[in-house]
Amino acid sequence: MARTGFSFRVFTSFVLFWAFLALMISGAVLYVAPPGRIANWTRWQLMILTKEQWQAVHTLTAVTFLIGGLFHLLKFNWKAFLAYLKRKTETQMRFRYEMLFSLGLFGVILAGTLAEQPPFSTVMTGAETIRSSWEGPSGEPPMAHMEDLTLQEVARDLQLDPEKFRELLQAQGMTASRADETLKELAERYHRSPQQVYEEMQKRGNPASSSGAAHSAGSGRGQGYKTVAELAAEHRLTPSRALELLRAGGIEATAQETVRDVATRHNRKPYELIEILKGEGNK
Repeated sequence: MARTGFSFRVFTSFVLFWAFLALMISGAVLYVAPPGRIANWTRWQLMILTKEQWQAVHTLTAVTFLIGGLFHLLKFNWKAFLAYLKRKTETQMRFRYEMLFSLGLFGVILAGTLAEQPPFSTVMTGAETIRSSWEGPSGEPPMAHMEDLTLQEVARDLQLDPEKFRELLQAQGMTASRADETLKELAERYHRSPQQVYEEMQKRGNPASSSGAAHSAGSGRGQGYKTVAELAAEHRLTPSRALELLRAGGIEATAQETVRDVATRHNRKPYELIEILKGEGNK
């Protein structure tokens, strides 16, 4: 039989099929993807897409699936659906037990998930285990969401004056497009990760930090990875005096905590803590 025209029913069915496949694939990718702070810092990619792009694909595909599903129900199957609901005889309602058991099963899954009980909690625990495997000094930013800092704030973290900072950017073949450009925006324009840009600037700005042997474990990875005690020593302060200064600024810390951890806990930036100690040390 010859085809008579474009079938919107078939078209909608195919849209739902492709959306289902995309949801399945993007959901699996996001299940194993690293945490956002690591994915954004290292510009993590899988099949050429970053985590943010996979999240966008997953969200927009879900919206497409929802709209397509509603269209398929309301446009093509609404009368059949209403007729099914209106069946009253025992013969017509022979699937009522199956419906009740399916509803019960869904209730058990929902309750088990909210109560965080196995085997439902195992799915989420598995995801956390996979994501935590991405963590480590090589992939961790000096502070959470450091890629969102402006270039001026990054310069402060590296303890570089604006002119020196511009020179280091130019040495990498990069220039800032505007004063409030973020590290992430700069890195994306030049198809690099924020981590690559930051570490290269750190290495060029302080070549001695790469020697390793003569430095502590916090050296060479940014001020944020140094402990409060190490930072205090750099500014000719005793650890106790450094803690007093931080406490006066409303920041509680211990000498062995890293600047990054202290700043994150108090919703501050590492360079703010550094400025507090730097000001006292230069007196």
